[in-house]
Amino acid sequence: MESSLDTMLACSIMIVLVLSSMLGVSTVIQPYLRDQSSRYEVEVNRRLIEYLLLDPGDPLNWGSGTNTSLVRFGLARSGFTTPFELDIDKVTKLNQENVYHVSLLEVFRASRVQDKPLRIKLRPLLDITLNLASQSEEEDQAIYRFDVLTTKSNSPIAASLRCYTILGDYVTNMTSSTSALGVGSVEVVLPNSLNGTALLITLAKVEPRIVSYSVFPFKHNSLQDPYPVGTFVELSPLNYTLRVDFSYPAEEISSTRVFKYNYSFDLTKITDSPEFEEYSIPQLLDVSPMILVVTGLNQSTSFAEWTTYPPLPLDFGSDFTEELDAMDSLSIHFLVSINSALYECEIILGAQGDDT
Repeated sequence: MESSLDTMLACSIMIVLVLSSMLGVSTVIQPYLRDQSSRYEVEVNRRLIEYLLLDPGDPLNWGSGTNTSLVRFGLARSGFTTPFELDIDKVTKLNQENVYHVSLLEVFRASRVQDKPLRIKLRPLLDITLNLASQSEEEDQAIYRFDVLTTKSNSPIAASLRCYTILGDYVTNMTSSTSALGVGSVEVVLPNSLNGTALLITLAKVEPRIVSYSVFPFKHNSLQDPYPVGTFVELSPLNYTLRVDFSYPAEEISSTRVFKYNYSFDLTKITDSPEFEEYSIPQLLDVSPMILVVTGLNQSTSFAEWTTYPPLPLDFGSDFTEELDAMDSLSIHFLVSINSALYECEIILGAQGDDT
């Protein structure tokens, strides 16, 4: 009898030891499994993000069609020869100020990340800051001096500058540069026979494929400060056609032009109606964003409206303002090209089940 009790006690001790060791293994392995699961999810999300920039989508030309239904979302140019080569019109359709834009809901339904919040940002690699430093008057002209600062990743950098000034149908063209400290200046001379809103358009280049821009509106011979962009006409480029929608009746267009680093041209009107006009945009072999400018009159008020093609900077998608959303999101930066020019693209993908 005593032997049986000893045997039962020994067995009980062994069972307790085995269960304790199993609990210890379970306690150690759970964090490992969670870590492995997290790594797997990050890798899956990274591939999903890359896929958006490597897939042309369906249909292949969904960007250039004004009424094309989006079946599968992808930003790559059809027939691309290098990775992360994006289609100018697919990117343009993400601009919510363009009349041909796709909505966030359309993108979610057509993408493989439809259950996760998504945000896409696009910006130049170079920043240009313009500041009106001084203004002087002469007998028949006014002279404006602008300070220029060029930076890359918040550090000063030397750049070559191409500067245009447009007021109505009057256009000037000049070149300048910034030093190794990123500092330079531009002098603009306008005749006093003109008046209204002028635009100083500055394009900066640090190497053949890194080109950025800045537009500075200012008043000349006028008491009226420049109006906000989009006050008088709405500009929507797509498929190398600029659509100009009028905000007021009886508006008169003075000039419609495209500005690039090496070229500037008047645009040719191809459609004319009381509500809108359309202009053909030349496909210039120049590595540079395009700045499209429309000047005109609304009764006696001079205006100058502008947009860029592709839209820069671009910020499309879900709002990651909540702290938990930011903590659970994956953000990846890419170097992408559009018509050979290089830009920075950031894509943010949130956790499954987050609100959009």
